[in-house]
Amino acid sequence: MKLRAFWRKPASAEPLAAPPPRRLDPVWIEAPLTMLSWFLPGGAVVVGALGQFMLALVLLMVAFGVWLRLWRSRKKRRAMGQAIGRTPR
Repeated sequence: MKLRAFWRKPASAEPLAAPPPRRLDPVWIEAPLTMLSWFLPGGAVVVGALGQFMLALVLLMVAFGVWLRLWRSRKKRRAMGQAIGRTPR
Protein backbone atom coordinates (compact mmCIF):
# COMPACT_ATOMS: atom_id res chain seq x y z
CA MET A 1 0.00 0.00 0.00
CA LYS A 2 1.28 3.45 -0.88
CA LEU A 3 1.95 5.92 1.87
CA ARG A 4 -0.17 8.52 0.14
CA ALA A 5 -3.31 6.47 0.56
CA PHE A 6 -3.40 6.97 4.32
CA TRP A 7 -4.29 10.66 4.23
CA ARG A 8 -6.19 10.74 0.97
CA LYS A 9 -9.94 11.22 1.31
CA PRO A 10 -11.93 8.22 0.21
CA ALA A 11 -13.96 8.68 -2.98
CA SER A 12 -17.62 9.03 -2.17
CA ALA A 13 -20.09 6.85 -4.00
CA GLU A 14 -22.80 9.51 -4.24
CA PRO A 15 -22.80 11.87 -7.26
CA LEU A 16 -21.64 15.46 -6.88
CA ALA A 17 -24.40 17.94 -6.15
CA ALA A 18 -25.00 20.68 -8.73
CA PRO A 19 -23.87 24.11 -7.55
CA PRO A 20 -26.67 26.45 -6.54
CA PRO A 21 -27.87 28.76 -9.32
CA ARG A 22 -25.96 32.04 -9.38
CA ARG A 23 -27.98 35.09 -8.46
CA LEU A 24 -27.70 37.89 -11.00
CA ASP A 25 -26.78 41.39 -9.91
CA PRO A 26 -29.63 43.84 -9.75
CA VAL A 27 -29.95 46.19 -12.70
CA TRP A 28 -29.54 49.28 -10.52
CA ILE A 29 -25.95 48.18 -9.79
CA GLU A 30 -25.02 46.95 -13.24
CA ALA A 31 -26.44 49.80 -15.36
CA PRO A 32 -24.28 52.64 -13.91
CA LEU A 33 -21.19 50.47 -14.10
CA THR A 34 -21.87 49.75 -17.77
CA MET A 35 -22.42 53.43 -18.52
CA LEU A 36 -19.22 54.38 -16.69
CA SER A 37 -17.25 51.79 -18.62
CA TRP A 38 -18.50 53.34 -21.86
CA PHE A 39 -17.77 56.96 -20.93
CA LEU A 40 -14.60 56.65 -18.88
CA PRO A 41 -11.45 55.77 -20.80
CA GLY A 42 -9.36 52.75 -20.01
CA GLY A 43 -6.18 52.79 -17.93
CA ALA A 44 -3.77 53.02 -20.85
CA VAL A 45 -5.62 56.03 -22.24
CA VAL A 46 -5.48 57.82 -18.89
CA VAL A 47 -1.76 57.15 -18.47
CA GLY A 48 -1.08 58.30 -22.04
CA ALA A 49 -3.05 61.52 -21.54
CA LEU A 50 -1.25 62.26 -18.26
CA GLY A 51 2.08 61.61 -19.95
CA GLN A 52 1.23 64.06 -22.73
CA PHE A 53 0.15 66.64 -20.17
CA MET A 54 3.36 66.25 -18.16
CA LEU A 55 5.45 66.50 -21.35
CA ALA A 56 3.63 69.72 -22.27
CA LEU A 57 4.35 71.14 -18.80
CA VAL A 58 8.04 70.27 -19.03
CA LEU A 59 8.32 71.82 -22.49
CA LEU A 60 6.56 74.96 -21.26
CA MET A 61 9.01 75.25 -18.36
CA VAL A 62 11.97 74.86 -20.71
CA ALA A 63 10.55 77.46 -23.11
CA PHE A 64 9.93 79.85 -20.21
CA GLY A 65 13.50 79.35 -19.01
CA VAL A 66 14.90 80.12 -22.47
CA TRP A 67 12.67 83.20 -22.79
CA LEU A 68 13.69 84.42 -19.31
CA ARG A 69 17.38 83.96 -20.12
CA LEU A 70 17.06 85.91 -23.38
CA TRP A 71 15.08 88.68 -21.66
CA ARG A 72 17.64 89.04 -18.87
CA SER A 73 20.56 89.17 -21.29
CA ARG A 74 18.73 91.81 -23.38
CA LYS A 75 18.05 93.82 -20.24
CA LYS A 76 21.73 93.54 -19.24
CA ARG A 77 22.89 94.64 -22.71
CA ARG A 78 20.60 97.67 -22.57
CA ALA A 79 21.95 98.65 -19.16
CA MET A 80 25.52 98.31 -20.42
CA GLY A 81 24.68 100.42 -23.48
CA GLN A 82 23.23 103.17 -21.32
CA ALA A 83 26.30 103.15 -19.10
CA ILE A 84 28.55 103.64 -22.12
CA GLY A 85 26.42 106.53 -23.33
CA ARG A 86 24.61 104.97 -26.25
CA THR A 87 20.95 105.65 -26.73
CA PRO A 88 18.73 102.63 -26.01
CA ARG A 89 16.58 101.24 -28.76
